[in-house]
Amino acid sequence: MTLEEFLSAELPGLSRFAGALTGDPHLAEDILSDALLVVVSRWRRISATENPVAYVRRIVVNTHLSDRRKAKRRRTEPSGDAAVLDRADPDASDAVVRRDEVDRLLAELTPRQRVAVVLRYLLDQDDQEIAQALGCSSATVRSHLSQARAALRLSAHTLTERS
Repeated sequence: MTLEEFLSAELPGLSRFAGALTGDPHLAEDILSDALLVVVSRWRRISATENPVAYVRRIVVNTHLSDRRKAKRRRTEPSGDAAVLDRADPDASDAVVRRDEVDRLLAELTPRQRVAVVLRYLLDQDDQEIAQALGCSSATVRSHLSQARAALRLSAHTLTERS
């Protein structure tokens, strides 16, 4: 499989994956771009693996976790310039509110917990696949998921009380 064929088939999924990891579409683009630079330089080795998609996801995860460790994070600035703003669409406020609640809940997790939750519940991966992506044991994955679920329950309960 060539890199072009791989990207044609997998780029939309990788983009959604990066977006779910970061919670910020602009940061997700940056993370995915950085990860794809690594993929291009290692494509010959990656394409020879049994599961290139998992390998590339691991690169995206590592890039995301590395970015989180940096002292200065890339940020986008809001703009009032009407020329750069999107055109108005039908009201999607309910979906935005739900997405915002999920993003706020996920933002309270540690980066590794967030990766584990996204891999489990967005990509439906098992413990072994998540462990491979995080570079840890299956038991550690179960621990991350358990702690994440507890934190999410507590945060969701707190949000409900405030409403």
